[in-house]
Order: sequence, then C-alpha cells, then structure tokens
Amino acid sequence: MARKEKKYHFIYKITNILSGRYYIGMHSTNNMDDGYLGSGNRLKLAIRKHGKLNFKREILEICESREELKKREKEIITLDEIAKNDCMNLVVGGDGGWDVNTHNNAFKNKLKNDLEFRNAFTTKKRENSKRAMSEGKMIPINESYSWLGKNHSEETKKKMSEIFKGTRTCENNSQYGTSWVTKEFINKKIKKEELDSYLNDGWVKGRFTHIKGELVKNCKLTNNNVIKIKQLLYENKFSQSKIGKMFNVSQATICKINRGLTHKDI
Repeated sequence: MARKEKKYHFIYKITNILSGRYYIGMHSTNNMDDGYLGSGNRLKLAIRKHGKLNFKREILEICESREELKKREKEIITLDEIAKNDCMNLVVGGDGGWDVNTHNNAFKNKLKNDLEFRNAFTTKKRENSKRAMSEGKMIPINESYSWLGKNHSEETKKKMSEIFKGTRTCENNSQYGTSWVTKEFINKKIKKEELDSYLNDGWVKGRFTHIKGELVKNCKLTNNNVIKIKQLLYENKFSQSKIGKMFNVSQATICKINRGLTHKDI
C-alpha cells in the first residue's frame, strides 16, 4: 500500500546554539509543530550530548509535494555544503534516508580533505583505544596479534615475493641511500654521503636495539622506579591511577607494567 501523502512538506535547519553547528534536512508531516529535530546520526549524538533545549529549528522552505521536497533538498545539501566545518550532514540530499555507501563515501571524503576533522577523529579514536585497554576491554595489538614463534608458510612467502617484486629496489626502497649510526644509545638514520663525517664525530655504523629502562631517550621510569611500582601494585594499597601520578606517568603505563606487557625483566 502506498504511503499516504502528508499535508506539509518543508526543508528545515537545526542549529546547535552552543557551537553554531547545523543540520539541514527535509520533513513531511500533518503537524507543523510536531517538534521533529532530524534523523542525522551526528545530529542525534549532539542532541544527546547538549540536550534538546540547546537546539533550534527553523523552516527554510515549504514545498507543495514530497517529490518537490526531495528535489529541493538535493539542490541545497550538496557536497560543498557537507564539506563545511559547521555542517553536521554526512550525505547529500535527495534520498530522504540513510544509505551506507553514500555515508561511507561522504565520511571518507571529509576525512581526506578536512584536516581539522581528521585530527579530531584520530585523536578521539586514540583516546578511546587507550581507555579501552586500560579498562581491560581491549587487548593490545602486540598481545592479540603477536607473531612470536610463528612463521609464514612457503606458499605465503612465494606470494609475498611476487607481490613485492621490483617494488623495494633503488628509489622504491625507503632505506635506499641511507645508513644507520648510533652514539650513546641514540640511533639516527642519515644519508650515506654523510657517513664519514658522523664516524669522525664518534658515531658507530649500525643500530643499537637492546635499550632498556633509563638508557632509553626521554624515558620517565628508571629501573628503580619500576621495582617500586611493582611493589606498590603487589601491596594493592593504591589505585593504578594514583600510582601513575606518583611517578608522573599515565594509568595506562601502570596497567601495562601490571599485566607484564612492559618492563618484564625488571
């Protein structure tokens, strides 16, 4: 059965009065005062965070039919519009619904071209991952996908050889024309033509890879610090967050020590 035509059709704009960010959509209804605030995912999250009272709705245009409404929405909500920093729309107008492919393409386009949006997104993802790991809800990748004791099969090695053949030679190799040198436990990659001058300055060719504790550059914890942390964890008198503050490190660092993911040999 065809859906019964609604009485009113209009393009609306929802604005967050705290941030100035907005969402544009279309709506068909029999009651102009039905309080409808849109169905966009980003808009819903914003309403959940700030509350309905901090959003205002204004009617931009009134159309005669649903078809005219779709046409106008398509003309108003364009790729240029959704690319604006203050716009919360993720898809172009005209469909009157959510489409996963259109949503993904719009999101990828914004992630690629909007530096501020990309930085905010990656920062949020990083914070969520750290919190999930500290709470034990996520297993660190080095634990869940450890390659220790595993080897590629001969068939896999052959396939990898075919895939990468000719791609890691000369200029295509990131190490081409470079050399590693080390001095006082500090590693540095330099151009090969600079090697002699570095060797004359006391550097040694190659990398030093077995650095632990206070020998690591910018390391906040000494071996003695780690021993004290493990003792405090054993006594179980303080929370991991409190211990972290004692030694000026994050709770996530204390959690990794407690789980044996770092400083295993101390």
